[in-house]
Amino acid sequence: MSKKRDQDTDLQQVMAEERGRGSRRPVKAETLEKQRRLRRAAEMLANRDCDKRDYLSGLRELGLRDEAPEFLEFVKVWDAYRGRS
Repeated sequence: MSKKRDQDTDLQQVMAEERGRGSRRPVKAETLEKQRRLRRAAEMLANRDCDKRDYLSGLRELGLRDEAPEFLEFVKVWDAYRGRS
């Protein structure tokens, strides 16, 4: 009986996957915002004229607060990539 249940589950999963094929999944605004932040932070890291003060200011302009976990992660990335300054 367990084998039959496994086959039914497998069949349901395959059918659900096939129904979803070809349809676009909506991109959430939150995901787009996160991608924009990551892209902007990467651009600032790559820019050798950008110092840490400008980098932190840019993160704040993106709406991140100093105590936010995402902000602290960006600071860690700066320190790892560019060193502390």
